[in-house]
Amino acid sequence: MVYPEYNIVDNEVVITLSGSMQGELAFSVREAVLQYIAKGYSHFMMDFSQVTSINATGLGMLVNIEKRARQNDGAVVLRGLGNAVQETFDRTRLTKAFTIVDSKSSVA
Repeated sequence: MVYPEYNIVDNEVVITLSGSMQGELAFSVREAVLQYIAKGYSHFMMDFSQVTSINATGLGMLVNIEKRARQNDGAVVLRGLGNAVQETFDRTRLTKAFTIVDSKSSVA
């Protein structure tokens, strides 16, 4: 498993992911984000530019942390979705539930 990187930039938690977003990786990201929320952070930028695939577990994790961030007046922004991951978001219609930006953008 490739571990994600967590960095705080201007009170936003930037999470750089890689590999396949499923199973143990999805669980560890969820737990880490919930810890950041408990510390008072509510804005998250998740960089998917190195993610090769995502399954139902990964999607469920994202929906869960998006809900928790919104409960704390925050948001989860996804950046750099590759073709396979973008197709999964399109197919599941989760493109309507998340703010998705290109790989060069950040939260304004």
